Amino acid sequence: MNALECVRQLARDFIAESAENHLEDLGDIRIFDMPIIGAVDGRDPIFQVLQEVVSPGHMVPPEILERHSPAGADFSCVSVVSWALPFSPEVRRSNQGGEWPSQLYSVARNNGGAVIFKMSRRLTEKLRGSGLAAVSPVLTEGYDAFRSAEHGFSSTWSERHVAYAAGLGSFGLHGSLITPVGSYVRFGSIVVNLPPGPVASRTDDYRAPCLATGGDICGLCRERCPVGAISENGMDKEKCYMRRNEIRERHLFNYAGKYRMLPSPIVKGGTRKEGYSLGCALCLCGVPCEETDPGS
Repeated sequence: MNALECVRQLARDFIAESAENHLEDLGDIRIFDMPIIGAVDGRDPIFQVLQEVVSPGHMVPPEILERHSPAGADFSCVSVVSWALPFSPEVRRSNQGGEWPSQLYSVARNNGGAVIFKMSRRLTEKLRGSGLAAVSPVLTEGYDAFRSAEHGFSSTWSERHVAYAAGLGSFGLHGSLITPVGSYVRFGSIVVNLPPGPVASRTDDYRAPCLATGGDICGLCRERCPVGAISENGMDKEKCYMRRNEIRERHLFNYAGKYRMLPSPIVKGGTRKEGYSLGCALCLCGVPCEETDPGS
């Protein structure tokens, strides 16, 4: 079996069976629908490119797999499998209007983070239990998120960029990856010592038409952002970050008192702790790329 087939089945089984993927105190609504999966050879030159465009410390798949595997493991094949989890229609519709994110989206976004971490851990355990070498980079001590003078907000493993490497889409004006199931998704990935299997085609141009033309094609996400963080140059991450902090300060205490909020690891500047994350995503809702790739 190849990496794509193996991880696809494990990922679908997890999402179908996960109790945490349902918001029981909000009408038992699903957080995520079934994932789409892409794979790429772990020795693809794209991972050297990511060290240039994301961070010089962006992890390289063969090295991280060897570091977290038993001695004697076979590394003749190294693959990176990436998945995109689309938010359910109920979550997406709830966030299509207004100046502030909906309560449903906020809780789904937070709990969805916990679902992804648990999914990454479970898939790693399942693969290792089958005698394979496997690692989820974001669960290792080598993962960090930080600011840098050259790249701004950065990390040592960017799930969005890894998803691009695996052929799952191209980047829109809003900074998110536009996949076949839209841009309103969350990502995860795993590295495993299996051949990748069928690899999706990846365009040399990482930009979707909206980003490539400075918003001349569509650009509706600019209108959706309440703080003007999106321009013809793309996403201003600092403005977006400040808005998300404002959302957290305004709503987290209230939501945590009303709903079951699941903590998940938050990593910043070398510090890892359990915490909560509400997000915004207004720019991804009520736009043509919300649930599909309009350019495909």
